[in-house]
Amino acid sequence: MNDLQKMKDLIEKINKADEAYFKNDSPIMTDREYDALVLELKMLERITGIHFSNSPIGKVPSDEKAELKTVRHSKPMLSCNKTKEISDIIKFVADKDVVFSWKMDGLTLVLRYENGKFVQAVTRGSGGIIGEDVTHTVRHIRNIPLAVPCKENFEVRGEGVLSWEDMQILSKLGDVAVTHPRSIAAGAVRSATEDRGKLAHTDFFAFELIKDEAPETKTEQLAFLKANNFDVVEHKLIGQDDDIRDCIEGWTPEGFAYPVDGVVCEYNDIAYGKSLGATAHHEKRMLALKWKDEVKETRFRGVELNTTRTGVVSIVGIFDEVTIDGSRIHRANLHNVSNFEKYKFGAGDIITVYKANMIIPQIAENKMMSGTYELPNFCPCCGERLTVKFNQSGIKELYCPNEECIARHSQKIARFCDKSAMNIEGLSASVIERMMAYGWLKGYKDIYHLDIHRDEIISSPGFGVDSYNAIWGAIEKSRRCHMYQFLVGLGIRHLGPEAAKILHQYYYGSMEDFLKAIKDGFRFSHIAGVSESLERNIYDWFENEKNLRTMRAVMSELTFIGRSRELAGKSNPFMDTNVVVTGTFNNFSREGLLDLLASLGARTSEKVTAETDYLVYGAVPGSKKVGLAIEYGVNMISEDGFGKMLAKVEYMETSGE
Repeated sequence: MNDLQKMKDLIEKINKADEAYFKNDSPIMTDREYDALVLELKMLERITGIHFSNSPIGKVPSDEKAELKTVRHSKPMLSCNKTKEISDIIKFVADKDVVFSWKMDGLTLVLRYENGKFVQAVTRGSGGIIGEDVTHTVRHIRNIPLAVPCKENFEVRGEGVLSWEDMQILSKLGDVAVTHPRSIAAGAVRSATEDRGKLAHTDFFAFELIKDEAPETKTEQLAFLKANNFDVVEHKLIGQDDDIRDCIEGWTPEGFAYPVDGVVCEYNDIAYGKSLGATAHHEKRMLALKWKDEVKETRFRGVELNTTRTGVVSIVGIFDEVTIDGSRIHRANLHNVSNFEKYKFGAGDIITVYKANMIIPQIAENKMMSGTYELPNFCPCCGERLTVKFNQSGIKELYCPNEECIARHSQKIARFCDKSAMNIEGLSASVIERMMAYGWLKGYKDIYHLDIHRDEIISSPGFGVDSYNAIWGAIEKSRRCHMYQFLVGLGIRHLGPEAAKILHQYYYGSMEDFLKAIKDGFRFSHIAGVSESLERNIYDWFENEKNLRTMRAVMSELTFIGRSRELAGKSNPFMDTNVVVTGTFNNFSREGLLDLLASLGARTSEKVTAETDYLVYGAVPGSKKVGLAIEYGVNMISEDGFGKMLAKVEYMETSGE
């Protein structure tokens, strides 16, 4: 292949990767693979002296989505030049004071404030010139201040990110099917409708201020943002006499709560940085250091398959153990068939592995490409022959078609029993799988008849009298439940705790009214916080006769705790209010208190804003929340005061439909 054809192929691959990453929020290759393609194209352009018009080199990638309204940026949002050499950073610093900060791996956003109020949010968009208006979703990000002390107009640039912990929380709830927090945050923010469940797990970290007569140094600008209640990116001022190499080596992503893919070095003197100008791609005032991956050779040994509750089977590559960045690894997630096939594995092939961003084990390449290894044909859980399907992004996935697969049911039942649903402590996925293997459990209804198998359970390995009694006690307690707990437990796609509580409040906890609404074809998307996609998922689930039979069977075992419509508006001070909780409590767990408030018709939030009605506080309340409550004139209620208010509304709960 000649150089020109090679360049055209590289351009096509990179542009497709940019579209998947920035527009579709669904990456088709690793950062390492992408960087290698870009580097190769840059080298060929230098060698040949040719630059095709559709080349991505020197252009800012676009994340513009067709269905969102476009907005022109007040100042172009250029990219940041990058290097993997510390020597380049040392040369860049020279004799200047610089600010080091994390290069956070999320979705870049611009927030606009006028007269102290949040008015608009815009994505980077097309080439950093035209962005997308995402005000409708960003206003629900949990740490976005909707009102600020500064009354002058200004803009804040920052990153919308999801922590590793929050990604795991959403994964356990079955609300996500991607493997990186960025895709979740980007998908939630750039959705045409609100997904408050994901947005409530998303954070915003500010890294730049755009304002007339702004402070003259980077550190002062970040201090201004912090004083206006923004969470700012973690940063450090490095003086001329500091050892740059030691400072950089102290920045490691291991143990950091959020995904980061490098460190940004920026001149502290704003005027000096601006005087350096910019290219069409990046501003010269900053330089990002991306970490060099420590790469090790090892041998590929095979794969492990894991069947999920949706039937999709994930593929995990197994290889001889190696130590990278101080930890031992012997497996890396390959996710799907499309990704697996590109490596052309053979058992015993020499492969190279690394840890992306020094955290996530990845396979870099297969040096032998023997292509002799074939994926297993049968489900590891039920033995059913696996099929291959294309998902909505055109990616090939392994799939177990058996609706009765133990893994599919154990995960579904585990979700039903989860803390966020029916809260049946002790019935984890592994315990449920064992019970299903013994034939004690086949569906949700069987949970409430496990007492039939009491003698078998207590005499089986891993159980015993105490274990059985604890599980049965939790089962009996779950018989009285709230509608939102039950809805979460049913496993309707994307119907997590937040959306379920919205429906619970709308129908006053009445399953009867909710089911009647479905029968009448009610438009759930008319309810604030319920998207059209969630509405479709609800109707899809209830159109399945098997789902209905399962639901009716288990409902016969339960008593729903509703609320009296007649008294709700008269005697309940929490109905239709916005409540924030802070501190530790003597008589409530935090989760129990939030659930109780939801059952009383309150909307709970993590952030105090001008729209907050009550701040319920216990011992050691958060100083930031208290400060904002005082500033906005929010009613602050102690635990004792809350108990007195609660005493007036407890009788409003009614059992049954």
